[in-house]
Amino acid sequence: MRTMALPTFWTTAIAKSLSGDQPCQLSTWIGGRNKEQRPRTDTASLAIWKTNHTAQLTDTVNRLKAEGWKCSVESFFRVTGQHAVISGKADCIAQQTDKRPLIVDMKSGEPRDSDVVQVAIEMVMIPLAWGSPSMSFDGKVIYKAHEVPVTPAQAAELRPKIVGLLKKLGTMPRPEASPSLSACRFCEATDEACPDRFWPESNPQVAQTEAF
Repeated sequence: MRTMALPTFWTTAIAKSLSGDQPCQLSTWIGGRNKEQRPRTDTASLAIWKTNHTAQLTDTVNRLKAEGWKCSVESFFRVTGQHAVISGKADCIAQQTDKRPLIVDMKSGEPRDSDVVQVAIEMVMIPLAWGSPSMSFDGKVIYKAHEVPVTPAQAAELRPKIVGLLKKLGTMPRPEASPSLSACRFCEATDEACPDRFWPESNPQVAQTEAF
């Protein structure tokens, strides 16, 4: 199994771990160290998601440009620390003279806590990636029917937790698995990396009782 010298985490993984959307810390720990991923079985669903996401992103960028914003789409960034690396790709970074720059992320599914945390992470890390640590961004999560703003103050409040989690994941020994249907359903760790995966067919959540 090939491993990376310094643990490298995606913003989406850190956001899910920080918000509790991914309750198994081992999943995030493995994801930062192993390049191998469990083969996807939902490629058709992924293709549909990409199509919807692209359409949503295109509409948003066109609207922002019409309002005078200059937009950079799917901007990759990477920040290397002493104990870990974090990488990500902001859906849209919009800039306009005399206005605070804006980071926008599109979500075509149901709202999750990690959506807002992901944008906050980008608001914290992109200034570092750009070599302008004092730079401040506004943030916004755009869903199909509504939008959620993320303020610089909210991002600043999360910053110590983001940095703390990255340091912890980068230095801690392998944690124990916390398998569950919600934790394992979309976990990308291979069966070799995590033999404790929860399989619904072998762990049925049904029972009978005479108590009622």
